[in-house]
Amino acid sequence: MRAPSLMWLRMRIVALLWRVGEEAFAEIDAFAWVQRWEIRRTWHTHTYRDPRFDALTPCRVCSAKGRCPTGLPCRRCRGTGRVNVLETPASRRPEHPSGGRA
Repeated sequence: MRAPSLMWLRMRIVALLWRVGEEAFAEIDAFAWVQRWEIRRTWHTHTYRDPRFDALTPCRVCSAKGRCPTGLPCRRCRGTGRVNVLETPASRRPEHPSGGRA
């Protein structure tokens, strides 16, 4: 009987490691899938990313510093230095749909 080739052995090891990785990350992958996160897999790591981070942009009012020249927190970005383009501006919240006063 001939000994298995080195390539066959490597492929078996990679398949085994892949299967172990899939089982180890199954619960986390399921959670990420439900949350609609991006999942990138290799045989030993899984990387998760929330695509909503693409909606964050630097605040133009405070130049992404989070503070106005007066030293107070920026009202546009609420002191974070970034703005979520998917959110409505602070002046047009649901309680003030027209942007006017209450």
